[in-house]
Amino acid sequence: MGIETSHTIISVKLNEQGFHDIFNKYYVTLCLFANQYTENQDASADIVQDSFAKLWQIREDFFYLHQVKSFLYTSVRNKALNEIEHSKVVLEYAQKVIEKKKDSFFHDAVVEEETYRIVSEAIDKLPDQMRAIMQLALEGKKNAEIAEQLNVSAETVHTLKKIAYKKLREYLKGYYYLLFFFI
Repeated sequence: MGIETSHTIISVKLNEQGFHDIFNKYYVTLCLFANQYTENQDASADIVQDSFAKLWQIREDFFYLHQVKSFLYTSVRNKALNEIEHSKVVLEYAQKVIEKKKDSFFHDAVVEEETYRIVSEAIDKLPDQMRAIMQLALEGKKNAEIAEQLNVSAETVHTLKKIAYKKLREYLKGYYYLLFFFI
């Protein structure tokens, strides 16, 4: 088995068979121990496997079973605490990203609504036919569709849109700084 008893101190030989015996004896117990910290069985199993992998790497440093057990329990506890800390950092980061997105969504919605309001007010100041053309253009209609709907020529729509844009630039010139501030 790789484990020998000598005056209540149990010596251990961590060859493949001795390591296998310790793994079989303590794996489940260590998983339960880790799970008390992580409350996640998969994470606990990973932590215990990492601890056993580390034990195998430094196996020549151990002569007694109490050293091995002490190493395993300490290693599992430390890795579990690190996992908890890492999870907490990940969660805090995720919450910050969500908050920023909430703020960004709010900001974008306010900018969009205010921009629409300002542009709509400026369009309302246009003469009737220009106002109708610009409102249809804002709905995404092409010049030909606008011309057909308003029963005017496409050239008239083009000309009136050109004049409307000039007037809108004039009406909105005081808002350019505001739009850049919001964006």
